[in-house]
Amino acid sequence: KNHWWQHRDGSSPSTPTIHHLKKMIENIYNKILDISKKKYALPFLIFIAFIESFIFPIPPDIFLIFLILAQRNKAFYFAFYCTLFSVLGGMLGFVIGVFFFDTIGSNILNYYNLDDKFLNFKNYYDELGMWIVAAGGFTPIPYKVITIFSGFIKMNFIEFTIASFISRAARYFLLATLLYFYGKKIEKFLIKKFGIFSFIIFFILILIYFFIKKFY
Repeated sequence: KNHWWQHRDGSSPSTPTIHHLKKMIENIYNKILDISKKKYALPFLIFIAFIESFIFPIPPDIFLIFLILAQRNKAFYFAFYCTLFSVLGGMLGFVIGVFFFDTIGSNILNYYNLDDKFLNFKNYYDELGMWIVAAGGFTPIPYKVITIFSGFIKMNFIEFTIASFISRAARYFLLATLLYFYGKKIEKFLIKKFGIFSFIIFFILILIYFFIKKFY
């Protein structure tokens, strides 16, 4: 039996496969764009922002981008709700880590193949816990993994919440600000390069922090 991507003779051409993938991505793009214009767009954004913080694999960034492009005058309004419910979802992830790690949390970490690697971070949480959470909240590092593991190692909940709120707000309000002022001109950059951009900004902040800590 041939696979869906093979010809009847069993051959595996690359062009139809690439075309199929591009078509699928284009359909997802159009679907998200269509939802962003609906009345239920904000509840949908809130739902995605919430569940992404502890289980859902796709971050709300892409939907936030299209939602702001569709209603640019509400950019910061959307960013606020995205931040708020992302942090609330992160709190639930923290609770999962504290009380349900063996039954739920470990399965989520296993899904990302990061359970063993993150156990090595346990010794760093005493000094760098807030920075680790901030990295998950601002950069493409899966925030859900950070929220669950922070609960598992029983990080200070107030510090976790503060770091989550600041980093998530920084990420989403940065997106909102760029889209509010530049709109469609910066859309492709944000979709393709924002992850790298956020890593660079976060790295610069870390350098500044340790520089100040060492010399002042």
